[in-house]
Amino acid sequence: MKKIVSGILALTLVFGGAAALPQGVFFEESAITASAEQYGSYYGFGYTSYDDGSVMLTGYTEDADKIVTIPSVVNGTNHISLSSDLVTYFNTKSPAEGLKIGPDYEVFTSYRDFYYAKDGVVYITRDGDTRVDSSPFIVPYGMIELTLANNLTDLLNPYGMPIIANHKNLMYINMPEDIESLGYYSLFNLPNLKRVEFPKNMKITLADLNESQLGYCFVNGSSVKNTSFVISCYKGSAAEKYAKQHGFRCWIIDDDNTNDEDNGLIDLSEMDFTLNKTKYVCTGRAIKPSFTIKNGSSVLQEDLDYTVSVNPSEQVGSTSFTVKGIGSYTGEITKKIDVIPANVTGFSGSAYSTSATHLRWNRVTGAEGYIVYVYNSKAKTYKRIAVLNGENTTEFFNWSLKAGTTYKYAIKAFGIAGANKEVTSAKFPTVNVSTKPENVDFKVTAGSKKATVKWSKVTGAKGYRVYYKTSKNGKWQALTTTKNTSFTKTGLKSGQTYYFAVKAYRKVDGVTYWGGFDTKSVKVK
Repeated sequence: MKKIVSGILALTLVFGGAAALPQGVFFEESAITASAEQYGSYYGFGYTSYDDGSVMLTGYTEDADKIVTIPSVVNGTNHISLSSDLVTYFNTKSPAEGLKIGPDYEVFTSYRDFYYAKDGVVYITRDGDTRVDSSPFIVPYGMIELTLANNLTDLLNPYGMPIIANHKNLMYINMPEDIESLGYYSLFNLPNLKRVEFPKNMKITLADLNESQLGYCFVNGSSVKNTSFVISCYKGSAAEKYAKQHGFRCWIIDDDNTNDEDNGLIDLSEMDFTLNKTKYVCTGRAIKPSFTIKNGSSVLQEDLDYTVSVNPSEQVGSTSFTVKGIGSYTGEITKKIDVIPANVTGFSGSAYSTSATHLRWNRVTGAEGYIVYVYNSKAKTYKRIAVLNGENTTEFFNWSLKAGTTYKYAIKAFGIAGANKEVTSAKFPTVNVSTKPENVDFKVTAGSKKATVKWSKVTGAKGYRVYYKTSKNGKWQALTTTKNTSFTKTGLKSGQTYYFAVKAYRKVDGVTYWGGFDTKSVKVK
C-alpha cells in the first residue's frame, strides 16, 4: 500500500477535536528498532508501516506515564508521523501531564514545518524558526500546570482553533511576555483553573481577554462564571482591568518583592475591607466579627482566603481581631471592636412603701454594672439616678419619693472599654412603677343597727375599698370598692362592736398598688 503524503490531515474541534500533524515527520535520534510488520507496537505506541518506509504512530496505551516520550525512530526509520486520532487522544483524553520528543531531543522537523517540545507542550512554527509565528499544537489533557513558550502569535492551533480550551485538568497557566493575542474562546471552559499569571510587559489588551472568555465555563448549556480562580498580574494592566470588570479575584504582583516568597500573593491591606459591625454583644463566648473583604467585586471567603483570630472577649469592654491571608493572599489586618453588654432582661418593679420603689432584673454576663434611669416628663428625657457596680447586682431601691406617684424607669448594663470609655447595652427595657398610696384618714359613726364610714381623698388614689370584722381578732371582710368617700353598713346588731378599715388603691399598667390602713372600732346602737 502506498501512503499519500499530506501537509494537513484534520482540523481541531473547539471542544474536544484535534488536528493531525503533517505526515512525514522526521525525528533525529539514535535508532531503537522493532520488527518490520505492517502493524505493530513500540513502547506503548501503536503504529502502521507503509511501503515508502514511513511509520505513522496511531495510538498510545501507557496511561500510567505522566510524561510521554514520542520516539524518534520506530521500526528502523525516522520517517515518522502522528495520526489525527493520536493527536486528538493527547489533546482530549490522555492523563499525561506532559510530552517530550525523544529522550535527548526537543526539536524535530517535517518539510517546511518545525516542531519543538517545551515544558511538556508541542508547538509548531513555519520556516524552521521557533522565534516567530509559533502556535501550541499538543497540550496533553492531563496537564495541570501549563507554562507557555515565548514568541507565540496566539493560543490557537495552525488551523485557527483553540488548543487549550476545554482542558478540565488544567489548574495553572503562566503566560509568556511576548504573546501577541489570545484568540477567540481560547481560554474558555477551564473549570478547575486556579490561577493564570500574566507578565508585566504583555501586549495583551482588554479586548483580547474578553475575546478569550477567560474564567467562563460551559455548564448545562449555558456559559457561567468560574469564581474559584485568580488572575495574577501587575497593577494597571489589562488583566487587572479584566478581573475588576468581570468580578474575578486578582493578585497584584509587586515589583519590590519579586524574589520574596510571597511574590504573586496579594496583600490583604490592598483589598476593600468593610467592618459590618463595630459593637458586639458579650455572651461569655468568643466573638464572631462581621466584615467583608472584596477583591474587585469578588468576596473573599474565610478558611479559603483568610483566617480570623479574636483576642479574648469574655468580658464587656474592647477587643481586637486579626485577619490573616492564606492560600492566594498574604498580610494581616487588625481591627478593634467594642464588646457591649447584652440588653437587660427581666426588668420589673414594685412599690416598697409610700416613699420607695423596688426594682429587679436578671444578671447580664460580662457586665461591670448597671445604670438606672428615671424619666423626667418636663425635660422629656431619662435622667441617670444610679450607677451600680458588679455583674451580680440585680436590685435597686429608690427612696424619698412621693406617695401614690408613678415613676418610669429604664436600665442598661455597662462595661468599660479602653481609656475609661463606657459602653452600654444597645437597648434598654422600661417599667412603670408606683409608690403606695397614703393611708386613708377616716371616721366611723354608729347608728341604729348600722355604721357610717367617711374619709378624705387620698392623693393619687383611683378608688377605695372598705373592710370590716365582727371581732378584734376576726377575719377582715370586704364590704365595697368605690370611688366615693363614704359608705354605710346596715344590718348590724345593736350593742355589738365592729371594726372597720379603708384602703386606697391605684392601678398602673394593669398592676394594683394598695395603700396601708388604720383600724377603727364602733359600738352599734
